[in-house]
Amino acid sequence: MTLDDLPAVRRVPTVTVAQMAEADRFAMRELHLSGERLMENAAHQVAVTARLMLGSVPRKRIVALIGYGDNGGDAAGALRRLAGWGAEVIAEVVSSDSTRARPSQGRELGLLGAAPGLVRYPLEGDRTGSPDFPFQNADLLIDGLLGFNTHGAPRGAIATFIDAANRAGRPILAVDLPSGLEPDAGQPLGPTIKATATVTLACVKTGLLTPEAAEFVGTLVLADIGIPYLAFDRIGVDTRDLFKEADLVRVIA
Repeated sequence: MTLDDLPAVRRVPTVTVAQMAEADRFAMRELHLSGERLMENAAHQVAVTARLMLGSVPRKRIVALIGYGDNGGDAAGALRRLAGWGAEVIAEVVSSDSTRARPSQGRELGLLGAAPGLVRYPLEGDRTGSPDFPFQNADLLIDGLLGFNTHGAPRGAIATFIDAANRAGRPILAVDLPSGLEPDAGQPLGPTIKATATVTLACVKTGLLTPEAAEFVGTLVLADIGIPYLAFDRIGVDTRDLFKEADLVRVIA
């Protein structure tokens, strides 16, 4: 089975950054869904999408680009599952600076290290801005650098990761949205991941369906991560029919 075999859906509802944040808040505070549970669900869907892209996982080399936020946690959690399915996995982490990272990122990296998976901080101590990335030897890259709450163009280490990944010429799976893409309007803000496929979580972000975003998004997959439709009803978005055929669907613009 490949991504092309997933059920296709058209005319899907979309959400802005503000709407998605409100749906997340409602799901966690009012419906008592923990962030850990949602991240575990998201990580599973990212791993399944990666397996669909590769055809098979055993002995494949999968490298995840791990940023400071929850997308980094999703990507690290996906690596843990992929390692359990027989892949060789490497987490390339932007920085070990724990003051910038969310607790979810550190938790997932700790679990990955016990999987075991290789966790590296390739930019630590590097002064050239051009570290020796192992991307060219990867069967798949997973982009977990930036999430939908990020503002402004990628800078510093994040921009370095994006440029190196794009230059590698390897298949890239973006988590939720390609890093560097503005989630509401869909335009690149600076260096932007050019994904082979994007697995967006819970509901499609508005910018992913704009013509300008198409070259960065690639094949768009929508994943159910367990946020009830009630959370989206609250913001006037009807998601009740999104996953009636499967919990992972391919979005046709």
